[in-house]
Amino acid sequence: MAGCVVVLAAGAGVVLERTTGLPWVDTAPAAETALFRPEPAPAPDWSPATGVLAAPADAGAAGEPEVGAVLAPTLGAAGLGGRVGVSVVNLATGDTSYEAAATDPHTPASTLKILTGAAALHALGPDHTFTTRVVGGPDPSAITLVGGGDPTLTADADGAGTRLADLAAATAQALTDAGVTTVTLSYDASLFSGPAVDPDWSPGYVPSVVSPTTALAADIQDRPADPPLDAADEFAELLSAQGIAVDGEPAEAVAPAGGAELAAVASAPLSTIVEDILTTSDNDGAEVLARHVALASGAAGTSADAGPAVVGALTDLGLDASGARLLDGSGLARGSAVPASLITQTLALAAGPDHPELRAVVTGLPVAAFTGTLADRFGDQSAAAGLVRAKTGTLTGVSALAGVVVAADGVGYAFAVLADDVGNTLEARAALDDVAAALAGCGCA
Repeated sequence: MAGCVVVLAAGAGVVLERTTGLPWVDTAPAAETALFRPEPAPAPDWSPATGVLAAPADAGAAGEPEVGAVLAPTLGAAGLGGRVGVSVVNLATGDTSYEAAATDPHTPASTLKILTGAAALHALGPDHTFTTRVVGGPDPSAITLVGGGDPTLTADADGAGTRLADLAAATAQALTDAGVTTVTLSYDASLFSGPAVDPDWSPGYVPSVVSPTTALAADIQDRPADPPLDAADEFAELLSAQGIAVDGEPAEAVAPAGGAELAAVASAPLSTIVEDILTTSDNDGAEVLARHVALASGAAGTSADAGPAVVGALTDLGLDASGARLLDGSGLARGSAVPASLITQTLALAAGPDHPELRAVVTGLPVAAFTGTLADRFGDQSAAAGLVRAKTGTLTGVSALAGVVVAADGVGYAFAVLADDVGNTLEARAALDDVAAALAGCGCA
């Protein structure tokens, strides 16, 4: 089947059709490449499962109706409330296909993570990694664990992310080589400054939905009360398991200037981290990335600096971010306000050919009915299933959905629907899903 991708869900291969037209898919063969072409295999004896990602029955004839007419019935749903910002952009041309209050700032909730991810990729580069180090000082038996703002650090030896166990093993080897068998351990999380808890968050968010933002944390989504101390305690245990005794409890301290590096571990590339944050709607990871954007801009790594730094990075990309007010990196701050048009502009830039460094913003979006925060949304009979990739956003009174889709007419669209006067979250969610499904089934080109 030409132009198809395969997504693995629950161990089964599911063919997602109609990927032709995706601006990030290169369907042309590489030039001057010798291809080995085996003899064709016998035709397989199978038939496709019925009812899986069926083409929409109401796609319509090419050229009619217009996008606005297709979306109108769903955008009029009572569940979306009285304040809705909508923007739909043709990814091939960059033209606006439909908008309503698109330039009016609305509360974005977690769709703001799209902006944070794009800003981080622009400011740092998709191949950037975050390094956690252990340094020594004048006393060879005194070592300091230094956080580098890696949101994926884990103390689980088998966990996904940057393994603290690898750092402990390398540190133990360096100490053993130096003849040191007992150490005192300090920890340094000073890369970020300012309050670890964003003052613009509702007090109940910590630790239920987000942890204090720090440059040193292991398994942050386990919600430790003191993330840097918890990481240092975990590291001390891992050192002990490697035969290095730790004398006393870890203490907070700034690493000695010019201290020799004993060992270090680096994270996965930023592009991978951005994908994971968007797929799972990782609040902690998004907050860490926003602090890194602030540092990259020359500002301090505070929550107060993070939002403006993200806006600055988007502006540097040539986007009109003049209507945006960002108070954090995750979208938990209710005072943040973003025009729907800024989100679609960002998605269009990430999907287009001029900024391949931003591609993870698109590839990290959950797939409707299959992955991440959209795994339990849309049924397999929906026109959106497998075709819409989108970031969700939910706060009390706020529901949002923003992403990309190749519609039935073969046109790629970026879309954002921000509703911040919602009375019933479940009704709003269903209404947003209907909007996305309507766009996926659009025969408007």
